[in-house]
Amino acid sequence: MDRKPYDAYARLEAPAAVLGYALTQWEGRDDTKAQPEVRRAANTAMDTIDAMMHELYVMRSRLIGEIRSSDDESMRRTEALLAECRARRTAHEPAAASLT
Repeated sequence: MDRKPYDAYARLEAPAAVLGYALTQWEGRDDTKAQPEVRRAANTAMDTIDAMMHELYVMRSRLIGEIRSSDDESMRRTEALLAECRARRTAHEPAAASLT
């Protein structure tokens, strides 16, 4: 089965670094003076959070689909095993009835 890796680290590492830097700038702001670069850093932080959330939701959506497929396959295996057990039990019932 060909499974594409999630590679969550690679998808989130660079944005996390950008977010960390932007938040550091924002945290160091001086509200007593104009600092447009700090305000831009806050915007960058919000945009980066949005992008990271998008990546996480893409991964989440994929995971949900994979979980459903896996659960469906598990259910098919379970139903096949149950059908086999029923068939074996039915095959042995007449023999058991003749013993009494």
